Amino acid sequence: MSFTVNYFYILASIMLTGYFLAISKTLFNPLLTAFLLALALKPLATKIEQLKIPRLGSTLVTVLFFILIFLGLLIFFSTQLGRMNFEVNTFGENLNGISGKIQNWITELSGINSAQQIAFLKNSFNNILQNSTSFINHTLSATTGFLTSFVIFIISLFFFLYYRAFLVHFLYKIFSPVYHLRLAHTLQKMQIVVSGYIFGLSLVIVIVAILNIIGLLLLGIEHAVLFGVLAAVLTLIPYIGILLGALLPTLFALITKDSVWYSLAVVMTFMFIQFLEGNVLTPNIVGRQVRINPFAAILGLLIGGMILGLIGVMVALPVLAICKVICDEVVDLQPVGYLIGSETAECAQKPLKTKTRKK
Repeated sequence: MSFTVNYFYILASIMLTGYFLAISKTLFNPLLTAFLLALALKPLATKIEQLKIPRLGSTLVTVLFFILIFLGLLIFFSTQLGRMNFEVNTFGENLNGISGKIQNWITELSGINSAQQIAFLKNSFNNILQNSTSFINHTLSATTGFLTSFVIFIISLFFFLYYRAFLVHFLYKIFSPVYHLRLAHTLQKMQIVVSGYIFGLSLVIVIVAILNIIGLLLLGIEHAVLFGVLAAVLTLIPYIGILLGALLPTLFALITKDSVWYSLAVVMTFMFIQFLEGNVLTPNIVGRQVRINPFAAILGLLIGGMILGLIGVMVALPVLAICKVICDEVVDLQPVGYLIGSETAECAQKPLKTKTRKK
C-alpha cells in the first residue's frame, strides 16, 4: 500500500505541476527563459565587473548587449522582407518536364488552366510574404501578450543577473551546511552546461546560416541571405527547425524558376545541411555539454510543447540538461540522471566492471 500511495502522490504532484505551468505560462515562460539566459550571460557580466565596473553597470551592459542583438535580428528580417519584390516575374509561362506534366494533370482534373495556376501560386506566395512582413513589423506593437512577456523577460533577466549572488546565498540558507560543497558544484555545473549549450547553439546557427546562404547562391535562388538566415534561426527549434525554414525558399524556387528541379535541389540542399547539423555540428559543438539521449530529448520536446508551447520546445533541452545535473548530484535521483543521459557518455564515465569467478 505504501508503494501505491507514493505512486499516486507522485503522479498527482506531476499532474498538478504540469497544470499549474500550463495555466501560468504567460508568466512562467519569460521567467524560465530569463533564468536560462542569465546563466549563459553570467560569465560576460563577471568579466565586465573585473574591469572595475560596479554590479549595476555590468548588468545594464549585459542586458543591453542582448537587446541590441535581438533588435539587430528584428531589423534585419524587416528590411530584407521589405526589400523583397512581391511581383514575381521570373516564373516561366511554359514549363517542361515534370512541372509541365503536373500542370496538365491539374488542368485535366480541375479544369484550371496554366495561367490560372501561375496566378494562384503568385498570389499565394505574395500573401505569405505580406503576412510575414506584417507579422515581423507589427508583432511588438500589435501583440499585447508578446509585449507583456518581453517586458517581464527583460526585467527578470536584469534582476537575475543583478541579484545572482543574493540568490546563491538564499540557496545556501535553504540547504544544510553539509550540502554546501555539493550545492556549489551543482550550481557551477549548471552554469557551464547552460552557457555551453546557448553559445554552442549560437555558433551552430552562424555556421548553418553560412551553409544555407552558400547553397542557395550556388542554386541561383534570389534573397538567399534572407532565406538562409531565417532557416538557421529556426534551428532554435530542435530537429525540425531547419526543415521548416526550407519551406519558404522551396516555394519561392517553385514559382520563380522554370523547372521544378530547382525546388528539389533546394530541398536536397537543406536535407544535406540538416544532416551535417544533426550529425556533425550539434554533437561536436553542443553535445559536449548537453548529454541527453535522443529518446529523452524527443519526450522533453513533446512535453515542453504541450505544457509551455513554442517556448517549451525551445528550452526543453537546456532544462533537461539542468535536470540531469541535479539528478547526478542527488543520490536518490542518480538512476533518473542515468536514464535521460547519453548511454555512450555514461558508459565512458563509469565503465562497467564484471567479476569473473576463479576456477
